[in-house]
Amino acid sequence: MTGKDKVFFFWGGMDILAIILYCVNSVRMGRIPVISDAQSFIDLWYAHNAVVPGIFVMILFILDLGLLLSFVVSAILFFKRKHWAVKLALFQEVFRLISFRCSLSLFPLLVGVTGISNVWVNLILFIISETLKLYSLKYYKYVQKGVSA
Repeated sequence: MTGKDKVFFFWGGMDILAIILYCVNSVRMGRIPVISDAQSFIDLWYAHNAVVPGIFVMILFILDLGLLLSFVVSAILFFKRKHWAVKLALFQEVFRLISFRCSLSLFPLLVGVTGISNVWVNLILFIISETLKLYSLKYYKYVQKGVSA
């Protein structure tokens, strides 16, 4: 197994773990994944009769759902070792920054298990997570082209 394969399988696995954690947390809270979120966003939409908050709520829901669906596509692309996986992962980084979702799905799991709810710890773990992902994908890009990193 090449270094590229290891990097791709790792990040594909992290995307699958993110999807599993999302579903498990929804079920644990007595909710149906995606459907309950859609209902919550609709309820929030109707709670704010003004246009601007409603549009904001709709944008957040679309971004949230889009990011979740992109995890599925990203995992498939990573497991199939397609070059589009890197491009999608880099595109996802913008939305991960907006939604504050770690690429390294083990970090939120670790925080949940240990019960640490410190903003600074979460911020540091988030920065480490995204730095590792960007570095590993950059490293893959240069190794793929034969340039030393």
